[in-house]
Amino acid sequence: MMKKWKRLTSLCLGICVACLPISANAQDLNQGGYTIENPDMSTPILDIIDAYAEVEQIEELDENYTRNIMDRVYSGEDMNVTQLPSDVSVYATLSDEDNTDPNYAYLVKNEDIVQGTLTQEGEMRWYGFILDQSSKVSLLLQTVSEVDADLYFFQLNQETYELSLIGGSAASGLGVYEYYCDVLDAGIYYIAINAYEGNGQYAFAFYATQDTSYEVNDTISTAAEVSVNSTITGVIDTPYDIDYYTFTLPSPIIMNMTISVSDYNYGYMSADSSSKIYKISQNEDLYQFDAGTYYLAVYSEDGAYNANKKYKIVFNKIANIAADDNSFYYMVNEKAKIVFQTDGYGGNMYVNGNPIDISYSYYSNGSNSAGTQVYDISMNNTSELRAKIYQNQFMFDDAETTIFYGMTMPDAVNFLSGSKKVGPTGTVLELSLYAPGNFYNIHCRCTGAYAANNLYTDLNFVTVFINPNTGKLVDIQHINYFYEYATGSNSMSFTRPYGSYTKYYYPYYNGEEPKTW
Repeated sequence: MMKKWKRLTSLCLGICVACLPISANAQDLNQGGYTIENPDMSTPILDIIDAYAEVEQIEELDENYTRNIMDRVYSGEDMNVTQLPSDVSVYATLSDEDNTDPNYAYLVKNEDIVQGTLTQEGEMRWYGFILDQSSKVSLLLQTVSEVDADLYFFQLNQETYELSLIGGSAASGLGVYEYYCDVLDAGIYYIAINAYEGNGQYAFAFYATQDTSYEVNDTISTAAEVSVNSTITGVIDTPYDIDYYTFTLPSPIIMNMTISVSDYNYGYMSADSSSKIYKISQNEDLYQFDAGTYYLAVYSEDGAYNANKKYKIVFNKIANIAADDNSFYYMVNEKAKIVFQTDGYGGNMYVNGNPIDISYSYYSNGSNSAGTQVYDISMNNTSELRAKIYQNQFMFDDAETTIFYGMTMPDAVNFLSGSKKVGPTGTVLELSLYAPGNFYNIHCRCTGAYAANNLYTDLNFVTVFINPNTGKLVDIQHINYFYEYATGSNSMSFTRPYGSYTKYYYPYYNGEEPKTW
């Protein structure tokens, strides 16, 4: 009779979506001999680098251009104009009028590449552009080796027609490039190229695009700060564009990062070389990040760009984890936002970075004319406590079937109610635990009319619900004296809405799970 009851219980626990109260004779528990043999710990524990690939980090990219360097301040005269910039093709045909005066500035537009000549030291060549809306403006100026040219940007006051200096690039040195990049409001602007020293040819490329969400972020020092729960869209809009993003983690986390950059490249880097990134899934974009500050760069390897082609980055933090180098075996449920963490033996356990704490104590002593009831139930956190993390651990074989004693792999469930609960309802971690010695004591002495509830036993296994926000016990699922044995109205209910989302990311030494994850 006892074997049949155990098989039925195991079957029900495996397929039902809610556990309902079970009535049974409490004396049966003593007769069942519920004891689990010691686990096999002969298999060595791996280092984390043996289990997961460390993500190769990149250095700050050499291809980026340092923008808006002003070694020298503008010392020229104040300027004003009487007419707006005109198309370069018009003035190119007029030999007696060139663009050495802002009133004869040539109009430039997005993706124009312009060549010109500075004929003498101190000469300025003028160009203008018009923005209909806020835009990112980039200009890279290069000269022959005989020229040290400076680059200045002015905004036109359309009421007074005065030009106000708003920035530029004036790096010292012959043949040194000048690079200006900034986000500008709608308006009319002028560009002045000044021959600070020498004379000769120059060329520049001009870009004006409307992608301004995170700009300007083309260096580590100007990286855009983002959240670890966010979606980013951006573009590579010039041959010189590199987009840097940064986030800081006060503690280690597991994060899903989906990066769709088409033909562009991307790479990670950290502010501290001791902060590591591991890709913990061979099949998914799931990463373990140490605490620290990180950067993500999106860039073009060959200078290709397209202001109309967006890339997309999705940061989805699943949960915090503990900074324990030995505990890198993970059960991850992305939908439930739960990460269970353990070592290769099922010890050193955490949930969402919180140490597992199953400590529990219930005591009640009462009597009346019908009889006595003394309830003394406790669980303690023995150092030898282990979680069931492999499918074929802790089975009992009889001639007909394999019985798991209600022990399950780590999972996430929705805990609805429990009349003896000690924690909140909601999404919880389901965890089966064992130890070589007894750690779960059910000492219930009942007499008279309550004699059916009499039970005195010590167990070395249990299945519990754990609060992922604290790591502490919520309720005892199995074996629970009040729900499964004692007579009365006590009950528990829970559902399993997350089952298909539960995945195990660690190398299986045995069991039924796949060897790749």
